[in-house]
Amino acid sequence: MDSPPNGNVIAVEANNLPKWLETVTFENAARKYVGENFEKIVKVRFESDSNNNANYSSLLLRLNLDVELKDTTTKTLKFVLKVPHSNEIMSKILILLKLFPKEEQMYQSILPKFEELYKQVGCDIKFAPNAYQFDRDIGLDYVLLEDLLPRGYKNANRIKGLDMEHTKHVLRKMSELHAVSACYVEHFGMFPEEYTVGIYAKNNRELLREFNGSSAFLAQLKKWKNGQSYYEKLVDSDNYLVDRLLQDQVYNPSEFNVLNHGDCWVNNILFKYNAFGQITDTRFIDFQVGKYGSPANDLYYFILSSTAADIKLSQFDYLVRYYFDNLVENLKLLQYHRPLPKLRNLHSVLLKNGLAAYLVVSKVLPVVLLEKSGGNESMENGAQAENKLKLAMYTNPKYVEAMSTILPWLDNRGLLDWRL
Repeated sequence: MDSPPNGNVIAVEANNLPKWLETVTFENAARKYVGENFEKIVKVRFESDSNNNANYSSLLLRLNLDVELKDTTTKTLKFVLKVPHSNEIMSKILILLKLFPKEEQMYQSILPKFEELYKQVGCDIKFAPNAYQFDRDIGLDYVLLEDLLPRGYKNANRIKGLDMEHTKHVLRKMSELHAVSACYVEHFGMFPEEYTVGIYAKNNRELLREFNGSSAFLAQLKKWKNGQSYYEKLVDSDNYLVDRLLQDQVYNPSEFNVLNHGDCWVNNILFKYNAFGQITDTRFIDFQVGKYGSPANDLYYFILSSTAADIKLSQFDYLVRYYFDNLVENLKLLQYHRPLPKLRNLHSVLLKNGLAAYLVVSKVLPVVLLEKSGGNESMENGAQAENKLKLAMYTNPKYVEAMSTILPWLDNRGLLDWRL
């Protein structure tokens, strides 16, 4: 790659970098990161993030900035740069759904306001990595974040699932996020349409049908031991699933609503530990699909996708109560002026949103439990690769075993009874 306009040397360790990166400079990011002691950038290096590029929508690059400080010492600043994949199909979807501008708005505007509301009541709470911007607007989508790995943050084991301690830390952070989002509306007014409607617009009906179709799941479900009765209940669900989804995702102003993270599973959660292995901080990443509406969405998504098997169902009601108690505590702390939510109402919306639970266990959980993700293989290699990936997901013994207890639990709660 040629040197950029400011003369910094770029060492490329990643293949197939977007060509537009040749024109990008990072002095603003470096200056914001370091502060007044910043002098100049010496070298810019990119590395492909091989651990995270199994991401359908984004290419993740690790950016290392070697900078010189005013005292002539040098320091390496580490960032993560998230850009759209070059895949034409996914690129069209990203543009249609405006996922990158939405995520940038979350990091640059909405989350800082959330954190400021907590500062006003004396609390220093962070929800995500710090976000930065290029030196100038180049008219392209990207998200530039501090790399938290060097500071000791890391993901937990997605196959094993989160134990009770990790789960409580996530639910506390979720309750902080949800509470401040409700207070945000009081301070700044309603979130824009990207969040109140989001991807659940009627003109996205065909895309939602493609993403949420159940045929691959149902084809395996009828083969499972004791799966026939559930198959019969769900066999024609694709005929009405999207209509019900669009109906459920219209937020009800008479209910308690929050800004859901929307993709709150174990890979989008980072934990920091002290020398004794105790969790000291929790952060969320990947804010592309945030949705204003019932907190039932995040609760189902997180608990059913990412907690360990021994607490997922047996402790579900306890976890909901734990979240609720923390939610109310944070609403009081932030001086929320509207009536506080009630636990019975939260259980009522959980019951009403059974489709959200079904979609998590039929769409997200099989990806979580798959030993090796297929990444964007299905996007790149067409229907054959996609079918191969889905077969691996739905025949995975870990997933089949998990569903042998999850399906009866869903059915006994009436969460499979969402036919229109």
